[in-house]
Order: sequence, then C-alpha cells, then structure tokens
Amino acid sequence: MNKATFLFLLYPLLYCACKQNGSNTKTNDAGKNDTTHFFQVNQYIRSQIAEVNKTPYFIYKIHVSGGKKDSTAINTTVFNQISAQFLQPDINDKGLKKHYTENIFYDQTTKSYTLSYTADDKQLEIQNIDVLLQEDGQTVKRIFIRKFFNYADSSAIEQLSWKPSQSFQINRLVQKSGNKENTSETNVTWNEKS
Repeated sequence: MNKATFLFLLYPLLYCACKQNGSNTKTNDAGKNDTTHFFQVNQYIRSQIAEVNKTPYFIYKIHVSGGKKDSTAINTTVFNQISAQFLQPDINDKGLKKHYTENIFYDQTTKSYTLSYTADDKQLEIQNIDVLLQEDGQTVKRIFIRKFFNYADSSAIEQLSWKPSQSFQINRLVQKSGNKENTSETNVTWNEKS
C-alpha cells in the first residue's frame, strides 16, 4: 500500500477523531451504532504469543526486585503465564470500548504513526494504550500499555511494553500506605536481534 492510499484510508479516522467533542461517552453509549475500529491489541499479542509457542526460541527472563536480579531461561508455559498480562482486559470488549477515546497522530521525527487509546474513567485497569506503527501504517514498532490497580491498602501502576517478535517488559510500582514504594521489572526476550 503506498503512502497516498494509506493516507486516503486514514483520513476518515483522523476526521472522526478530530470531530469528537466532550460527549465521547454519549456517542459510544449507543453501542449498536459504534463504528469506530480500535487496533486489535489483544489479537495482535495473541498472534505474537502463538508464534513464540510454535518456534523453538531460547526464551530468557530477567527479573529485578528489591535490588536483586534473577536471570533464567524459561519455557513456553512460563512465557504464556507472564505474557497473559498483555491480554486482559481487552478494550475492544463492548462493555469497555465506550470508555476509551482514540487519537491518531503522525510523528515526522520518528516517521511513525501513534494510535493512542485513553480511558475516561481513572478507576479502569487500563488507563492508556499507545500503538506505534511504521510509516507504512501497518507494521507495529511497539505497543505500550499503562495499567492502574487500586487495592484496600495500596495502589499499583504497571507499564507494559511489547517489542514485536523480540521481547517484552513489565515495570510495576506499588505504593503502599505510609508512602512505601516497591518496584519490580521483568524483561522477557526471545529471538533477540543484535
């Protein structure tokens, strides 16, 4: 697909995104009339996981917590357990989609498109998703997901990053009562490119 064709197809999305006003929830509440197509993050990550499961990659995990670093090779079962954090919740689900606003912009510096999905409710688990696409508008460069968890005695923020066909990272910050913070970082790599 050449750039002119892509821009022609992208224009209606940009027009709709720019035309939206403060009544996003009202527009999306109709549900039946919602024709907005969000990027299928869940489907994309599932295809990446399936690729790792069918290819004999050497999968490596590095976990850092409390100043201690643990490095180990892992199998696909462990890989699937950890990567499942990228799958739920799915903002394309009918009950959730109405709470997210999509914005699309092109960055001339990086020559990439960013599809950004932002929650209108600060209590939702997924607060933001950014999908970075190559200039062709189809090839995924990176996916970033920001999650928020509110517990009885603490809250947590997770920053998840997926680098296609190569690696993912999960950073977690837990804020406990009394201002005590705990941080952890998990990096999982397969098919590493030098």
